[in-house]
Amino acid sequence: MDDTNDLTPNERAWLRFLRDVSNDTDPGVTLRRVQLLRRLCARRRA
Repeated sequence: MDDTNDLTPNERAWLRFLRDVSNDTDPGVTLRRVQLLRRLCARRRA
């Protein structure tokens, strides 16, 4: 995906959300961060 026009409105909203929660930084993806985000999402479904 090399063009931001390829992003759906929902994908753009997720990117905005991630930028907001990271204070507009660009943290790298780590196993720990993925696990934490998955855990947070799982709690919302329960």
